Amino acid sequence: MKALVVIDIQREYIAEGRKFQIRSIGPSLKNAYDVLSFARSEGWPIVHVQHLQDGDLFGRGSDTADFIDGFVPEAGETLAVKGNYSAFSSAAFVQFVDEHADHEFVVIGYGSTMCCLSTIVDGYHRGNRFAFVEDACAARASRELSEASMHAHATAILEPFARLTCAGVETLPEQRPLAA
Repeated sequence: MKALVVIDIQREYIAEGRKFQIRSIGPSLKNAYDVLSFARSEGWPIVHVQHLQDGDLFGRGSDTADFIDGFVPEAGETLAVKGNYSAFSSAAFVQFVDEHADHEFVVIGYGSTMCCLSTIVDGYHRGNRFAFVEDACAARASRELSEASMHAHATAILEPFARLTCAGVETLPEQRPLAA
């Protein structure tokens, strides 16, 4: 059984000129939408994680803290608001995980180097199983490292903690497809 964890798919990542803007977000956002649509059609439990804090970035009440169109939680889906990197900083997220402890948690969202990574590592140490949908996530650039490089490094770091997979109905089952 699987449950979908949608991490921080918020306008902060698409807003022009913002510190957390991911310029290459388009393909991962499309893949994330496809995974979310698939999970909804299959009736998976879904939790939407939203990062909110005081201040300019992910600021409470700011339109950049809102979900990107198409990623707003629907009726029956859980909303978990967090103020720290790991989604486990949200009591609603902890409750969701506890209620679905026998599921593999399939992770999509942003950023792979911070909130996705923190959540997966934190959950792994709590005894949970995760899958990281690497092409439905992305990272922002940092210092001299590009977005692609940051994401590739995060994915490599996550390999011991999560099953790596790619978007698409045929790739969400238990085995990661071989690279072509």
